[in-house]
Amino acid sequence: MRRAILVFICYFAALASLDFAAKAAEPIAGGALFSVAVRNDGTLSVWGRLPGETPVKLQKVPIAVAGPTQVKSVAAGRGFVLAVAGDGSVWSFGENSNGQLGDGTTKKRPQAAKIAGLAKIVDVAAGAAFSLALRDDGSVLAWGQNDSGQLGDGTNADRSKPVVVAGLKGIKAIASGSRHALALAGDGTVWAWGKNEDGELGNGTTEDQSVPTQVPNLDSVVQVAAGWGHSLALRRDGSVWAWGSNGTSAVNDSNEPLVLEAQPVARLANVTSIAAGNWHSLALLADGTVVAWGNNGTGQLGNGVAGDKKNPSPVKGLTDVKAIASGNWHSLALNKTGAVSSWGNNSNGQIGDDSLETRNTPTATK
Repeated sequence: MRRAILVFICYFAALASLDFAAKAAEPIAGGALFSVAVRNDGTLSVWGRLPGETPVKLQKVPIAVAGPTQVKSVAAGRGFVLAVAGDGSVWSFGENSNGQLGDGTTKKRPQAAKIAGLAKIVDVAAGAAFSLALRDDGSVLAWGQNDSGQLGDGTNADRSKPVVVAGLKGIKAIASGSRHALALAGDGTVWAWGKNEDGELGNGTTEDQSVPTQVPNLDSVVQVAAGWGHSLALRRDGSVWAWGSNGTSAVNDSNEPLVLEAQPVARLANVTSIAAGNWHSLALLADGTVVAWGNNGTGQLGNGVAGDKKNPSPVKGLTDVKAIASGNWHSLALNKTGAVSSWGNNSNGQIGDDSLETRNTPTATK
């Protein structure tokens, strides 16, 4: 059985004391019905429902993506992919009905191509149908769907080419939910904009915002993650704070359907990384194990049993994990050896185990 050997870009120092810098680059990512990863040679692999293909093509084991090389970071949206190459350029492919590929059109494209005019990019994030890019000067660009103000340019007009997100500077990391976005500033504060129907902006309201607003009562943050309608923040002390849609307990165990302001996740400490799916959440612990909570309708919590979980519960059989990621209804982990494990929905082959069988515990990606 061959295993994809992947690059992991280490983002923390002095792990034992949880003294780490803001996390930026991602080596693995999950889309709605597919997965993507950076290989050790700096190229990309993709599996599942291949983005942008007509007719639909299902790929049950990873295959190479032609085009980008020396890839440093990858992001997956509902049906499209973004990748940052070593020269700071951004490549895209997949669905494009809202201009999320950034090429000035709304035509989908299964082949990866460089986005014209983008340079000095250090990270990318992908929402349902919109895109974000972080420049090395700490500014943020956005393009694609904008019906909820998720591009942060003060309008609700879709953009097929990158525009500047208003008012942001000194940004160190970005994240995209379905229709909302998060930015982590160098001072440890978090800024949010876009859709807010479920309180995912964390400002105490359910009103959409077309420009970034600061998430109150939240500081010392080193990483952010965004799901369909909820948001996560990892603080320097290893605690996780969450807000937004909580109908499946993806935020916390409060039984409140909406959590409008950031609150700590109970029974969770020593966290080094976070990820968010549609309605579930993941956390990587300092000992290399992973916990998950929230919706478990397709086994995406990886605990081997049915039923949602209100509190973080161990993902079965994972050790020495270095990176985690989440698709809509599936989850991924990368370990020290470079092997990828996946679990959850596999209806389109997004687990990568040469089957279409849903998995409720981690399964090796071939």
